[in-house]
Amino acid sequence: MGRVVRKKGRRPGKQDTRETILNAAREVFAEEGYDKASIRRIAADAGVDPALVHHYFGTKEQLFQAVIQVPLDPGAVLPTVFAGDRETLPQRILRTFMDTWENPVSGQAFRALVASAATNKVSARLVREFFSRQIQRRLRTLAADHGVAESEIGLRSTLVASQMLGLAFARYIAELQPLASLPRDEVVALVAPTIERYLFGELA
Repeated sequence: MGRVVRKKGRRPGKQDTRETILNAAREVFAEEGYDKASIRRIAADAGVDPALVHHYFGTKEQLFQAVIQVPLDPGAVLPTVFAGDRETLPQRILRTFMDTWENPVSGQAFRALVASAATNKVSARLVREFFSRQIQRRLRTLAADHGVAESEIGLRSTLVASQMLGLAFARYIAELQPLASLPRDEVVALVAPTIERYLFGELA
């Protein structure tokens, strides 16, 4: 009776399983969108039991955040930003945004996220899905409280996003002067009126 010869090499481990689930989830979220994507479909594509997906990532929301690699928990940060008076909302948005970019850990992660979205279609779809879930839905509630038409939320929120991403690129990535060296308070004072108009003002 011959001896069974086992192939040498590293056995699949926890990290392999986790990455397999993440890769499957990335494709499913990009294809189906967050609402239609299911843990069962993701598990099937990854070749694992759905319970294993929950074991590694918890909820579908936590899995989505792991896929898109957002360096903060929007559910913890954004309610604080959107709470409070309307007059200081643009300032709160800007200060929170700048805090994130100026943090050594989250700032680096956001640079990677923006670079990936700019060059990869799957990453771009995931960023759009994140923006729709986390930002636009909260803005709809805010708009209803302040008499802004529901039909304008999509345009207004994307205008705000364009301003914020432009600011991030100019100040933190390209480091265009003198914007890159301006004190934070000056940047907030200069940009907040534009955010205010995009959110609540006349767009014509």
